Amino acid sequence: MSINNQIIEENRALYDSVGSIYPAHDAVTVSKEIINGITCYWFKPKNCKNNALVLYIHGGGYAIGSFQSHKAMVSHFAYGLERTILFIEYSLAPEKPYPNGLNDVLNIYQWAIEKYVGNKLFFMGDSAGGGLVIASVYEMNKRQIKSPDAIALISPWYNLETNNSSAESRQHLDQILNKEMVQNFAYAYAGLELFNADPSKLHFNTFPPVFVAVGTNEILFDDSFNFFDMVYKIQDNAQLKVYSGQGHVLTQLNISSTASQDLIININNFFNQL
Repeated sequence: MSINNQIIEENRALYDSVGSIYPAHDAVTVSKEIINGITCYWFKPKNCKNNALVLYIHGGGYAIGSFQSHKAMVSHFAYGLERTILFIEYSLAPEKPYPNGLNDVLNIYQWAIEKYVGNKLFFMGDSAGGGLVIASVYEMNKRQIKSPDAIALISPWYNLETNNSSAESRQHLDQILNKEMVQNFAYAYAGLELFNADPSKLHFNTFPPVFVAVGTNEILFDDSFNFFDMVYKIQDNAQLKVYSGQGHVLTQLNISSTASQDLIININNFFNQL
């Protein structure tokens, strides 16, 4: 399989335009900061809880996605969760393939736990960002780094081979992803390192409290179920919420829908219990 850079560039521009479907929340201030050489963005709501920080890892198949594609959505998350969010613009493939993006996430997390001692630290990730969060926890466990207090995953891409049955059986329902596209992104990200980069191939003995949300109308439907089937056996505080009739990363296209607002409330309640 070869990498088509023109298709990736076209998808980057298209995905960035998705970030303009609805406006950012006007009660959230956004600022840019370069941390350890990595571009990050602060989302600070006026109703912000003290002593809490959420690190956000965006989706986009490890090859597309950016502050532009996610600014509006993440601003609404910050407001709804009443927490400051630090958005990490990690390295993308194919220019910087695996493990560059993963290392960027771990770099910022290590910086956060050293700078914000005593704060509650949370992770959020959508799609490929969810996969990066899962892989990051594995590396934290391996390196004996303190785990985040809790994690929220939206439509996580757990299986990079994309060979679950839902990749075929739910294709007619998914208006965003297709199997060939996803597999091309996986190859651009990991190439011959696919096995090592695949979150579904990692073994866990422990995992932080985790909330997972998925729509029924997406080819990655089985990814959420398979991840949950693994994690609930080692983490009592694991929840899976299925949104009927909703597509991939349901909050990205309509933040005001009943399902999107319910998701934000559910994540907030999950974080609040800890």
